[in-house]
Amino acid sequence: MIENNNNRIFKINELPYLELKYSTTFFECPQKHYHNMICLIGLKKGSAKFIVNEKEVLLKKEKLVVINPNEVHYSISDEKNQDYYVIYIDRNWYRTLQNQVFESENIIALPNILDDLNINKDFFKLFDFLSDKNDVIEKEMKLLDFLKTIFSLSIDEKKFLKINETTKIAKEFKEYIEENISSKLTLTSISKELNVSAFHIIRVCNQDFGLSANAYIVNKRVHRAKKLISEGFDISQVAVEVGFYDQSHLTNVFKKVFAMTPKAYQNDILKSTQGKRIE
Repeated sequence: MIENNNNRIFKINELPYLELKYSTTFFECPQKHYHNMICLIGLKKGSAKFIVNEKEVLLKKEKLVVINPNEVHYSISDEKNQDYYVIYIDRNWYRTLQNQVFESENIIALPNILDDLNINKDFFKLFDFLSDKNDVIEKEMKLLDFLKTIFSLSIDEKKFLKINETTKIAKEFKEYIEENISSKLTLTSISKELNVSAFHIIRVCNQDFGLSANAYIVNKRVHRAKKLISEGFDISQVAVEVGFYDQSHLTNVFKKVFAMTPKAYQNDILKSTQGKRIE
């Protein structure tokens, strides 16, 4: 089981599509963002509030919160709480699994609240099993059984996530940002390259991504930084590589999105995968 300290990230080398997070208390993430993952979230005591696609979702000890891939959200600490757990699953792995189960190329959205008590109990059992020293194949089987149960009880096969259903300009904007993430981007330079007005870019980002143009770019940068940091790259170099002003700027944004510092995140990744710690 994961050690009971303040904030811990855990990864499994053989299952790179998984990431686990445990905190003794819930730390809010006040900045609007989204993940290329599905997030399954549990809390053993107290409550916390999520705003998902502008709708309030309340996390309590007998319920699980689900954040589907690319759902814009942020969180607010509601009251004194205890033992916060998250299982992150990579979007591409999750999409492949759903495709095999439902024979659909789209990702089917789960409800943001799962209030089945058995699923709630099974979530914490699964977390403990995944974070403990068990056989990797057994971990996979436990995860698949858990997801199969959720799919059978909670999924609506007609409710698809519209991840790739964007306008032509939104797609071009996304590709341009990904290719120029390390550059000091401005709306003027982007609009010139895409041959559209800055006002049009602002409108498209709000409509297609649910984020302002700046928030979308920052979200891309901090997630790219997270990936590089997890691979062991120097944090100050990563900050520059993904377009932040410096390490301090990256740290400030990272804390608002992931509720921990880049250094703490990297230390936990190395501790769980290599038994090492950066001083």
